Amino acid sequence: MRKLLSLTLALACAALLSFPAAAQSWPSTTLRLVVPTPPGSSVDLVARVIGEKLKDRYGQTVIVENRPGAGGTIGAGLVAKATDGHTFFAGFNGPLTVAPALYPKLPYDPARDLAPVILTVTQPNVLAVRADLKVDSLKDFIALAKARPGKLNYASVGNGSLSHLSMELLKTGAGLFIVHIPFNGGPPAVQAMASGDVDALFTALSNLQPLARAGKVRLIALSNAKRSAAAPEIPTVAEQGFAGFDATTWNGILAPAATPPAVIAELNRAINQILALPEVQSRLLASGAEPAGGTPEQFGALMMAESERWAGVIRRSGIKPD
Repeated sequence: MRKLLSLTLALACAALLSFPAAAQSWPSTTLRLVVPTPPGSSVDLVARVIGEKLKDRYGQTVIVENRPGAGGTIGAGLVAKATDGHTFFAGFNGPLTVAPALYPKLPYDPARDLAPVILTVTQPNVLAVRADLKVDSLKDFIALAKARPGKLNYASVGNGSLSHLSMELLKTGAGLFIVHIPFNGGPPAVQAMASGDVDALFTALSNLQPLARAGKVRLIALSNAKRSAAAPEIPTVAEQGFAGFDATTWNGILAPAATPPAVIAELNRAINQILALPEVQSRLLASGAEPAGGTPEQFGALMMAESERWAGVIRRSGIKPD
């Protein structure tokens, strides 16, 4: 994957000056952001904030199209085959850096078929527990799980998702036996928490903040390497005895690999400017997401590094697709 991704980025950079007219005339019609998660998910929220500003900038309709399922690979595969120059992928870790190691056959290759445009946000995964579980810290949760091996369960937003892998990392590090219950996306997993049907859940902070405010869950640990500006009061897993623990959720925009490099450069420039707007930063931070930005090359390097890292976790954990 490293060689393929490097080749994709090299070709994009080399061809950049060959398409001056592409960016000048683009966009010429409706833009489509394909979101591989259900409406109301954290990925969907970020895509809609950005889509709204792209509409204002270009005067073109921006459609946010939800195509959930199969850990996000349905949406990724759809965009990989797009040829209209106006369809893009509002993706996240799962279908881009986890799925290649999890699924033996994918309808796309992230390195070959998708070109990085920009890292839009990072979102801390947060460990939540039911409010009536009598757990106030990660130490308490681990002690309870060890006292009741196999009796506690946890939800995830999908098998092989970062939500799933975060808990597997914790289980391995702490020596826990907790039953996994996968759901198809953040909203149903969160609803299971709200209903008291599951004991714990690692997912994006934005998915859980409403339940925390309503007193239905306790947020006890962040998966990031450091505390989040979106919720500085929540300690990290690393702070609570697991040095080096880091499982950060991120979102980014990608294009079909055949997209003219000048179009990718224009969209990167536009979204960097959008992410710098104070009102956009406020909206994203309020939802638990931290604006990112940067170059396509930086985003590509992140994808490459995380692909290698999560492949190792999947091998060690023996995780298999549903």
